[in-house]
Order: sequence, then C-alpha cells, then structure tokens
Amino acid sequence: MRNFNGLEARGAALVTGASRGLGFALAGKLKERGFELILHGRDAEALSAAAEKLGAAYYAADLSAEGAAKALYERIKADGFTLSVLVNNAGLGASGEAWTVSEERDGELIAVNVCAATELSKLFLSDACGRGYGALLNVCSVGAFQPGPYTASYYASKAYLHSYTLAVREEAKKYGVTVCSLCPGPLDTEFFGRAGAKKPRGAMSAEKAAGYAVKKFSAGGKTIVPGFLNRLARVVPAPVRAAFVASVKRPG
Repeated sequence: MRNFNGLEARGAALVTGASRGLGFALAGKLKERGFELILHGRDAEALSAAAEKLGAAYYAADLSAEGAAKALYERIKADGFTLSVLVNNAGLGASGEAWTVSEERDGELIAVNVCAATELSKLFLSDACGRGYGALLNVCSVGAFQPGPYTASYYASKAYLHSYTLAVREEAKKYGVTVCSLCPGPLDTEFFGRAGAKKPRGAMSAEKAAGYAVKKFSAGGKTIVPGFLNRLARVVPAPVRAAFVASVKRPG
C-alpha cells in the first residue's frame, strides 16, 4: 500500500481541531505513521494537554475570527515548520429549526467550516503544489451527501467542503499532491453536546474512525467513509436520507 509517498521524512502534519475527539485521534494515527505533529485548537488548556500526550507542537487560535486561518498558517511557517500534511478537522455544529439558530452561531459555523477550511486549503496547496508533494485531508461528514433538516447550516457547510475538496483534488494531482475528503457518520465524541444535539445510538468511536481514515488517506483515497453501514447508506436516494435525518433530529 502506498504510504504518503514517503512524506514522513519531509516535514510535519498539522491537524486542526485536535484538542479532543476525531482530531486528536487522527493526530495519534499520523504520529504512528512517523509524522512530526502540530496541533491546533481553540481551547488553549485542552490543546496543551493533548499536545503533551502526543509530544506535539501546538497553536491555539479561534478560526471563526477574521484572518485567523491565515495568521495561524503564517505563524507555523515563521516558526520554521514545513507542512507536508494538512488535516482540516476543526468544525462547528448547530441544531434546531434554521430560523431559530442565531445569526452569530451560523456566522461562526460558516467562518470555521467553510471559510477557514478553504483558506487553509489554499495556503497549503499553494506551497505543496509548488514543492511537488503533500497530502490534504478535509474532514466533511456523511451529512455532505444530502440536506440535513434541523442541522441545515452544518450539513450545507459540509456539502460545500466535500464538493470543494473533490474539485481541488483534480487540480492538485498533476503536481503530486493528494487531496481526500473524509466523511464520517456519527461519532462518540463531545461534538453533539457542543452543537446542542443528542448523540445518536451506535455512534462509532473516534479511534476506530481515525484508524480507517488514515489507512485510506495514506493510500490516496478519494471520498473516505468509515463504517460499512455509512457506505451502504449512500445508495439510498438523497430525499429518503434527508427525511430520515429530519425524523431523527426533529426537536421534541
């Protein structure tokens, strides 16, 4: 199996949103592959603890702030790191009828899930394509494959990121750069609580999802969907999937 084309010997891996959950698990799997790690998170205390566990460098930043993504990337470069891998994992969620979600919350969600992920992707790809090597993993969701009633903004943001990722994958491959979209289903993490939603029964562990994801990412996978049932569900028509999402997430 192809293993990042030997990138372990060429720089570091940056994982955003890596204080806990899937981001932390992905960082751990990349460490097992021999990468020097750089972790990003918004909660400085949690981030410091995560970095200590993994022996990683770390940078705290709120990616919902204007200009934060570019500033983060430039700080890392100024400190002498060369990034061979970028994992855009940082993301925010929001639950409820679309008009009841505050404008502030939707603005933060779009700033992180769409704007920051796009900006970091562009900065990384500019460098990686210029060098002729690199690997980008954008963490989307199975929610990218259909509308998400009662999580409208979140699903829409992931649909954007998934489409964007597949497009730039085609653009970057001639430069020797791999671009992949990771679309996990529900995970057993704190994400649902922070988004104001209940964690679904049967949620996959972050560790299991990360193991599958990094294996497929290493091999240059296109759209990575951990879990057989999640992959099988993609054959169900999108309107049916959207109706199911509504039945599960409808308040009360």
